[in-house]
Amino acid sequence: MKNDYWYLVLIPFALWVLNEIFLYKPVFFFLALSFGVLIISFSVRAFVKDKKAKFWAAYILSPVLFFLSFSFYSSIIISYFWIQVIFLLIAWFIYSYFQNIYYYFSFGAPEREVKIRRLMISGAFLSTFALAATLYGLPIFLSWPFILLLLSFIIISLALFGQFFIFLNNISREQRIFLGINVLVLAEFAGIFYLLPLNFNILGLLLAIIFYLLLLLNDWRSENRLNFINLRWPIIISSLVIVFILLSARWL
Repeated sequence: MKNDYWYLVLIPFALWVLNEIFLYKPVFFFLALSFGVLIISFSVRAFVKDKKAKFWAAYILSPVLFFLSFSFYSSIIISYFWIQVIFLLIAWFIYSYFQNIYYYFSFGAPEREVKIRRLMISGAFLSTFALAATLYGLPIFLSWPFILLLLSFIIISLALFGQFFIFLNNISREQRIFLGINVLVLAEFAGIFYLLPLNFNILGLLLAIIFYLLLLLNDWRSENRLNFINLRWPIIISSLVIVFILLSARWL
């Protein structure tokens, strides 16, 4: 068990080192990210080995999405300070995530499931922001068609919503249908926001808000709590935040 606990420190440290490597040697960017994904994947498999987790592979999605999203995001910003903050954020998230699944699978601590889910929701919100901001910012450096951007958002949306299936014993037809609906809605908003002449960080934040709202509605639907009373305030608050951002943001 002591050796397992040391892995909780070594895993985020290894990912931090990989981030620093591609920062100083950009030629190793994709190689470093590939090694990072492998480290996360093998680590998750080691923690859930011999444990009953039907969709254990889904536990890989949250840390991989967070690691890749902010690693890519760090490649399009120029502030050295914020890049270092991002690298530390990645290490902290990975450490917190693996600490919770370590206790969850090794000691069967049921309260860790709640903590894992909260961490995944926070990570998914931030990952949506980072991935969206990166995709909106890439056309500044690359020339690619709108359809490619839309397809990228569809694939990313599948992973963002699909990662929450780890808490299910089986996936029903209804859940697959709503997964498709959530993916299409998020992709549509991604296409709409793409047309707005705003900074890529603002666009990423707007899409992250939409993602969180869809995730909230999906949770309430599965818990049979989707009604006007519960819907009212999240929609009002989200709408006000979006309007405030649009009115206060600097239009390009």
